[in-house]
Amino acid sequence: MKRCGLFLLACLALGAIISGCAPLKPASPSMFYGNCITPMGADPCDSDMSICQVYENIITQKFASAGACRTACNQAFMKFGSQDYDQNCFYMFDRGCDLCEQECLRQYPADR
Repeated sequence: MKRCGLFLLACLALGAIISGCAPLKPASPSMFYGNCITPMGADPCDSDMSICQVYENIITQKFASAGACRTACNQAFMKFGSQDYDQNCFYMFDRGCDLCEQECLRQYPADR
């Protein structure tokens, strides 16, 4: 009986490992936006909604590849840096760009 239980436990563990390696499905635009505007801690940025909207607009476009999509994310990041935003918003530029690039990799998994 112990062998059967150990075998079952091993099979469950293997299944969990295998499913953890599966590519993540793309997020819906609203899920992406929700993840973007929800910081892990305090939120001193008053422009987080507009910042995340820019990144959401990027992930809803069609690109030739993940690289082209990620380039658009980085261009938005650079554009934010050149605009006159409150210094408290830098983490939102960075967070939005990171989430944007992750979503590009989900949408174009063959280009990894």
